[in-house]
Amino acid sequence: MLVAGLRIDAIADRSELVPGETFTVRVDPHHRDGIKTESRKISLALPQDWNIVKEEPEPNGAIRFTISVPQDLRFPQNASEWPIWSPRIAGDGQNLPSPALLAEPQPLGIATQDVTFNGYSFSAISPVTSIRATSTRADRIPPRVVPAFTIAVEPDQVIDVLAKTVSRKPFEVLLRIHSYATEPGKVTVGLDAPRLWKVTAPVTLSFAGVGDQFARFQVTPPANLATGNYKISAHANTAVDPASGAKDDKFMLSLEPLSTMPTLLWAEPARCVVHAFSINVPQNLRVGYITAESEPIPDALRMLGIQVDLLDAQALAFSDLSKFNAIVVGVRAYELRPDLPGANQRLLDYASNGGTLLVQYQRDFAWDRSSFAPYPALISPPAPSARDGASSTPRPLPRITDEKSPVKFLKPNDSLLNRPNKIAQSDFKGWVQERGLYFWTQFDPKYTPLLAMNDPGEPEQNGAIVYAHYGKGFYVYTGIAFFRQLPEGVPGAYRLFVNLLSASRPRLEQPSTRTSLPRRRIEHHR
Repeated sequence: MLVAGLRIDAIADRSELVPGETFTVRVDPHHRDGIKTESRKISLALPQDWNIVKEEPEPNGAIRFTISVPQDLRFPQNASEWPIWSPRIAGDGQNLPSPALLAEPQPLGIATQDVTFNGYSFSAISPVTSIRATSTRADRIPPRVVPAFTIAVEPDQVIDVLAKTVSRKPFEVLLRIHSYATEPGKVTVGLDAPRLWKVTAPVTLSFAGVGDQFARFQVTPPANLATGNYKISAHANTAVDPASGAKDDKFMLSLEPLSTMPTLLWAEPARCVVHAFSINVPQNLRVGYITAESEPIPDALRMLGIQVDLLDAQALAFSDLSKFNAIVVGVRAYELRPDLPGANQRLLDYASNGGTLLVQYQRDFAWDRSSFAPYPALISPPAPSARDGASSTPRPLPRITDEKSPVKFLKPNDSLLNRPNKIAQSDFKGWVQERGLYFWTQFDPKYTPLLAMNDPGEPEQNGAIVYAHYGKGFYVYTGIAFFRQLPEGVPGAYRLFVNLLSASRPRLEQPSTRTSLPRRRIEHHR
């Protein structure tokens, strides 16, 4: 095959396929000039009940297939099942592993052509793909079956700060409805809210084909809102003629390209979650944030009404840091931000002059080899030397993987556990995945540890939150997994994080009101 240069290209006219519609695949055979071959008819393997409704010959032996996707094809409504759901090519069900074990979706079509060359027989095989080109790149994407309509919700989270008020302020929810359908259609779009919540009426949208439209709704929580998480689900219903006997289709999924692999789609429920809880946030709190990657914490803090400024290399080197009440160093920033080590002294000077410098978890190999903290502190000190010929035992990673691990208050009267929010054992309920990671395990006596915890059967660790008075300000290190807890709306994690940000604030001020989390994702859709 290499000598003859035999290959076939199977290119679909689009990458998103809607049940009940047709699409085309052009299969084009190739071989080297001057090579004489005997080629059999091109075949196209498809999932069961997918039909080839037309075959059209094209120049140079190519064939264009028109294929119909079954109308009754149904998707899992559970978003967690969608990535591993895929129609299988007929006859291959016993030979392919579970979709959950595959790095990419299975092909929905495979083109094959048997060729004879100099007495040798070959089969040229190619999965069906589509090509999406922009001015800077071209992606080869396997076609996938998608709902006719998907919904993106903004904001997808809202925090409602419970205060002693009778009426609650309404907030807006913006929906972007995307039509993958190539045929004209209408949908009725609305929100499903908990009982006693008020939502504006559904709206009807008309689509001429593939494209986006927007709808805006106002949501008002009830006056007697209790602590908890409330789901507001978006839906789009197709309008079906009752005389046809068909049922309306209801669409409730959001599909977005993965940021790390944009040729794959990520599914999640189309909804906005309202986190209602009590919290005290000092007024006019301003935070500088040094992030190395797309962290969720800045947006989570903005939901509380906190002004968060992201500090790039230029701002970190030259801006006036004294305007911030606190500066947060994001997770793994000393490892991933090459400008940060050189600016570390500026951060220490900022703390010494009265600011709060809050450093989130860093990895041991990046932290222990340098002296970023004002006083000595290590995450993973060298293991003790082996004795009597025995091999040294490596130290376990200072991480608490049990999210329900009991938490001991080492300094229950410390201001960081009491102002502006009184931290209690209840604040450590409802956590997800873990307590934290990369705790300090060895630190100077000038530091004060606040919490102790351990995984079952393991020794207690006290390096989850450690702080020191440094000059006129505070230096705080925490391995607590705030980057996991805040996006999940864990109230105790919010209250504790606000306390750490407020370490240098002299007194409690009035709490801020509820704000909603702005999301950019609604702007990005193919």
